Amino acid sequence: MSEENNELEDALDEKMTPQFNLMRQEMKAYFEALSREIKTVKQGANDDAKPETAPEIGAVALAGEHKGEIYGGIFPDGKPGWISEETEPMTHYDAVELKGRALPTSEEGKYINTIKDKGDLKDIFARHSDSSSCAGFFWLAEHYDGYYGARFQQFSDGSQSNYGYGRNGRLPVLSVRR
Repeated sequence: MSEENNELEDALDEKMTPQFNLMRQEMKAYFEALSREIKTVKQGANDDAKPETAPEIGAVALAGEHKGEIYGGIFPDGKPGWISEETEPMTHYDAVELKGRALPTSEEGKYINTIKDKGDLKDIFARHSDSSSCAGFFWLAEHYDGYYGARFQQFSDGSQSNYGYGRNGRLPVLSVRR
């Protein structure tokens, strides 16, 4: 039976070869063109375009989705982070309700403390380093003592602590966005 199948296949190959070769060539040309088109789309219209580089830590974005935010580098979670200073001090209750942004976690606060002297971040911390009782204090995301307390970061010395006046106290706010 296999000898019959081979003979049948050979006969079909002889009859179909010209048609099959033509169809195979057309398909090959189609897939090569499709492949070139996919590569063009992936590379973009301008093959001379240089890859986008990360901004310098402390630089303010002048355009795009992070316009007006300060680039904070790669945060402890491995993702790039952007920092904003809220215009007025606020309670922790209000600060946790910021839309599209969040208070920094304790780990992020420690990281921000290491970059506080870079670019526009230096200006923020200079404004908040006077001799007032809450100089250099910024809210952190974590709560303590149940619902009523919250943590803060004192950037003048890098320490973190629990805010003794509860979440109703008004402190400056740095928010982060990824």
